[in-house]
Amino acid sequence: MTKNTRITDPVATLRQAIHLQSTSIELDQRDACCHYIGELLENHCEAKAEYVETGGAPAILATIPGESTDTILYYGHYDVMDPGDVDDWDSDPFTLTLRNGRYYGRGAGDNKGQLLAVINGLSQFVADHPNRKQTIQLLIEGEEEQGSIHLASTVAKLKETGLANVKKVIVCDGSMNASGDHVLRLANRGLYGIKLHIHTADHANHSGNAGNVLANPVLVFQDVLNRLYDGQKVRLPHFYDGVLEPSKEDLEAIVALPFDADQAAEVFGGKLLTTDKVEYYTDLMFKPSFNVSGVESGYNGEGVKTIIPSELSASLNMRLVGHQDPDVIDQDVKAALKPWIESGVLSCEVTGNIPPSTTIATAEEKQVFKLAAGKANIPLLVEPCMPGTVPNYVWSEILKAQTFTLPLANFDQNNHSLNENITQAAFNQGIALIAALADEFEGACL
Repeated sequence: MTKNTRITDPVATLRQAIHLQSTSIELDQRDACCHYIGELLENHCEAKAEYVETGGAPAILATIPGESTDTILYYGHYDVMDPGDVDDWDSDPFTLTLRNGRYYGRGAGDNKGQLLAVINGLSQFVADHPNRKQTIQLLIEGEEEQGSIHLASTVAKLKETGLANVKKVIVCDGSMNASGDHVLRLANRGLYGIKLHIHTADHANHSGNAGNVLANPVLVFQDVLNRLYDGQKVRLPHFYDGVLEPSKEDLEAIVALPFDADQAAEVFGGKLLTTDKVEYYTDLMFKPSFNVSGVESGYNGEGVKTIIPSELSASLNMRLVGHQDPDVIDQDVKAALKPWIESGVLSCEVTGNIPPSTTIATAEEKQVFKLAAGKANIPLLVEPCMPGTVPNYVWSEILKAQTFTLPLANFDQNNHSLNENITQAAFNQGIALIAALADEFEGACL
């Protein structure tokens, strides 16, 4: 590579990033992907890249210097979910494949496609602005798909040193609106997750020999589930503490959003619980949720096998809003499960602990993003909250920085699923939007 030159083939950078299998188990390729991203930033964005030890996967802190010490930080991640059975994909998940206007591959949408759009956009901006006013940083982690388990401690460690001058953070993760429009999000829901393991015997038993005299872990799980959730509301005593009603401004923003119930149902592959726009967005953005992601137990093969299973594993998660505190919820969960834990029947581990995050932005600050989108010929919506979860609290709570989420991938990207993809349009638009946004920040000079 020639140092400090504009990237001329953005797709080639995405192809190489997809090729590097940066899952949580492919440690060599994970580290290789981390260094590949760092080299792109050094060779094409005039950045100084520092590899930060985190206690897990290394992070990258890259700095593109400018005259001002006030800094804008872009966040992304280079790790990806395991692809599962590669034979179920329509093409090799680690070979970037173009079909019908979409680039397919694990990480194409989440988050390598978005991350490479940011890097390519900044490469264009740097080439066009050799004498920059703004200082730009990127913090790119390798554990987002594991819950960003070391991100908070890493940011806290860098708060007074490498990240001391950060004023704004741009998080490029998530999905655009289902309408296909780009979107700016001012908040995001948090996440509390647990993995339960119920053990009632050393082996499976015949239901005729042990029925009524041996506990069934599936029925124990039913009791546990009923203790936590009544089918409509979470039963933990402090769960709804901090839940806020949407403001008048929030509701006005929701009314301005597009909504096509049939399109959303088609993307989800299931019937919506509501087709009312305000209720749909309010439920997604301002209400917490309770979810069972998966349950494993017993026999589900062909024919009849009359056994009582010996164990069960289940994954549960709760999306959090407003000022809900996952630590308080964790205490309530442990109290609710105490009888089963003390009896030795149940054990649990926390798999997610991310508080919700909210940014207050003026009309003028939102206008900067709208002007950038206009310059890139891209429509831009403003959503009061992102329904999903990204670890934005580390920026708003630890760095005390304004935090904006600007997803660059299409709504139907199939992230965490088979045939993950990013459309050609989304990738190219993302590059143009980031270059235009950096240009707007340059003009405003923070």
